[in-house]
Amino acid sequence: MTRRLGHLADAAGFPPPDRDVEITSVTDDSRLVERGTLFVAHRGVHADGHDFIQDAVSRGAAAVVSERPVSVGVPLWIVPDGRAALAAWAAAFYAYPTRDLVTIGVTGTNGKTSVCHFVAHLLGDEDTAVLSTVANFARGLRALTTPPSPIVQRFAREALDAGCRTLVIEASSVGLDQRRLDGIHFQVAVFTNLTRDHLDLHGTMAAYGEAKALLFRALAPSGCGVLNADDAFSETLRAACRSRTLTYGLQPSADLAGELRAEDRYGIALRLRWRDERADVALPLHGRHSASNALAACGAALAVGQPFAALVDRLETLPAVPGRWQAFARDDGIDAVVDFAHTPDGLEQVLDSLRRLYPTVSVVFGCAGSSDRGKRAQMGEIAGRHADLVILTTDNPKQEDPADIADDIAAGVARTRAHSLRILDRTEAIGVAVAKTPAGGAVLLAGKGHETYQIVRGAFVPHSDVATLEALGFRPLAAPAPRRTP
Repeated sequence: MTRRLGHLADAAGFPPPDRDVEITSVTDDSRLVERGTLFVAHRGVHADGHDFIQDAVSRGAAAVVSERPVSVGVPLWIVPDGRAALAAWAAAFYAYPTRDLVTIGVTGTNGKTSVCHFVAHLLGDEDTAVLSTVANFARGLRALTTPPSPIVQRFAREALDAGCRTLVIEASSVGLDQRRLDGIHFQVAVFTNLTRDHLDLHGTMAAYGEAKALLFRALAPSGCGVLNADDAFSETLRAACRSRTLTYGLQPSADLAGELRAEDRYGIALRLRWRDERADVALPLHGRHSASNALAACGAALAVGQPFAALVDRLETLPAVPGRWQAFARDDGIDAVVDFAHTPDGLEQVLDSLRRLYPTVSVVFGCAGSSDRGKRAQMGEIAGRHADLVILTTDNPKQEDPADIADDIAAGVARTRAHSLRILDRTEAIGVAVAKTPAGGAVLLAGKGHETYQIVRGAFVPHSDVATLEALGFRPLAAPAPRRTP
């Protein structure tokens, strides 16, 4: 794909110094530059893109966008915000594909990935494209929720060209704050919840919430905001919307209301109400948080005009999302659950559900390095309150010493009476947890989910919770056939 620089500049709103230069790609990563690339430099969190301008030019960059004057031998633009310019140029290069797709954004602290995949299932996987943490991982994009704007726009163009009608995007607070989703035309924005996370980046919960609100401020008046009636922050998002809103939740006042009727190790029974329609469904999910995720996805599908009756049938066959309550069993009567829960609220929700289902619960978890240290003790206390055995281990320590991270978590566990161990080798920790959990009990492996690596000082070291369980003789917990609750 090539575009004339003049055409792109007109579309992106920048006066071109040279209209006839051919542009073959747009990027802010000098390592991806090839002959004909438009390179956009901006200040980053860990590095300054301006330091790589000369490298980009030497690799063949045909034009440069910069936030400050530099000497280059190619067309140059000076802009106040390189991230915004990157998004504008990327959208123009790929000819604004989301204008022709029904584009749904999903944001919130927890549940975003599950909701994205549930929406795709409800609307039809065959013509719905998904950008999410799990889908990105399958594409080779590790540890990335919302990719840079050129990748988002390229994926949207490829989805449209492949005949997709719908695009579902997991919109992280970081992605929104760094303007990676500028230039995306969202028809629906979905909010899951707002609880503590990423305060190392945003500083305060207010700033964190404002980043989430950017998705809703971008909605056109013809769009729809799908809001969680069980989360008070929804009222702030309602005020941010210029569009209509639809609420969902486990309280009767929600537009789409659900009542959790029963739960066992295979799933939950949920009673739904939408306007004058009622339905009882059995879902292959667990806990109030999963019921909320299913309602969020159903709300998004209703927002784009899907009939309630058709959604009821599809809800009972919601797909398993890798690393999200991924359940296993062993012949000796021990169950295990792999879950991505890596925030205080996420960990508490999963442990609370397990506590209702099993007489004994063990948990193996750690916290990521180089991120919000304040949540570590909170998560330790939550684990200690809900679990009989807590084993502190390693989870993507990055540049930190895993022992220091464990110290922070242990301070919270110490506030409880839980029995705890510290085993920093995660594979060993899982083996000890299984060995110490009696028949009829459950082991939760929290934090890694779908990941098959540990990030240690910049290196991706192989590790999989799922593979570790399989080596210990566990197999996926086989669910019974879908059943409709009477």
